[in-house]
Amino acid sequence: MIRGFEEQFEKTTIRRIQSLLDRISKIHFAGCAQYYKVELDICLRAGALLGSLQVSASLLEIVVRELEINRISKDNRSQEAMFVNPQRELEANRSKGFKIIVNNMRDAGLFNSGDAERAIQFYDCVRVPVHHGLPLRFVEKNTQQLEEAKLLAEIFGSNLNDIGVGMHDFERAIEDHSLNLIETAISLIEKIVK
Repeated sequence: MIRGFEEQFEKTTIRRIQSLLDRISKIHFAGCAQYYKVELDICLRAGALLGSLQVSASLLEIVVRELEINRISKDNRSQEAMFVNPQRELEANRSKGFKIIVNNMRDAGLFNSGDAERAIQFYDCVRVPVHHGLPLRFVEKNTQQLEEAKLLAEIFGSNLNDIGVGMHDFERAIEDHSLNLIETAISLIEKIVK
């Protein structure tokens, strides 16, 4: 039996998770984003912070891509556009990744510069390391832990190659930073979906 978040965390964390659940319940999606919204809700309710972080990153990416598809569709209302599937075209174009799409949306006025930068930072700090199983990169981008370890290694003459990240380091980074990162994703989604 999975314990709910109310049984796993202290009151402050419970309030933060409940606030995130309330916020995502108010966002209405069309298409596949709705499925990810339900999954995010389930992960948060189960207190699965890593799962919640992973799903929130995917949800943000889907929402951004769907907005770009809508923008492309509106821009291409020609006869030839009737024969093109914008979603398939976007998926097939590997050079048009998340960062390029966000910058295109910023240039089109759909993202302000600050939100575009936050989305790109989120992608670099969360999406890439978490989805590709790079815990060292996640810890490095979201904490000062490795910098502190490097300093200690330098002071005590340890081998810098011995500095790594263990399961407990990663777990601590997830516990300390995931809710802030999930909140960032939800804030960006709220602005996009309006």
